[in-house]
Amino acid sequence: METREKIMEAARELFEQKGFASATTKEIALRAGVSEVTLFRHFKSKRSLFDETLRSCFHPYTVEDYLKNGVTYDLRIDLRHIAHDLLNTYKKNAPLIRMVMRDRFRGSVPERNVRKNEQMTQSSLLTYFTAMREAGLLAAEPEMAMRLFTTNILGHFFRGLHGMTPGGDEDAYFEWMLEKIIDILEK
Repeated sequence: METREKIMEAARELFEQKGFASATTKEIALRAGVSEVTLFRHFKSKRSLFDETLRSCFHPYTVEDYLKNGVTYDLRIDLRHIAHDLLNTYKKNAPLIRMVMRDRFRGSVPERNVRKNEQMTQSSLLTYFTAMREAGLLAAEPEMAMRLFTTNILGHFFRGLHGMTPGGDEDAYFEWMLEKIIDILEK
């Protein structure tokens, strides 16, 4: 593993555990096995390290790659792939998402980079839904379709993140929900 990656991995661990404000660059460097000077050779500030760590974790998922290189223009196939990709990315990064939310409420972490990634994904999805509508394969207005889709995926994730699942098979519920969304959107 390269030095930059070691630093980012250590930063992620400490940001998740302590939050942005409480994690120090000295602790991050120590955990990464480098000097603080080395850390600052790779990142100009703790904020830039944090921003790069967030970007690498949420780099607009693989949705953009899929929509550029793997899209089938079959609504069921594409939306199932994208939904699972988004949910898996959120689950994989749940501790970091909790930290961002916790620190956001404390006023120590601006959300701009998280929002930027979300906006990139929403923009790509809007382009996809627009193409599907123009091809006569989408019943809904593209922006409303994008909102319905992303809101439900995020809502499902956040319910689980906050322990608000009433029991039962969450995977089965997710599949059922996804089928209902696709049924609504399909022509």
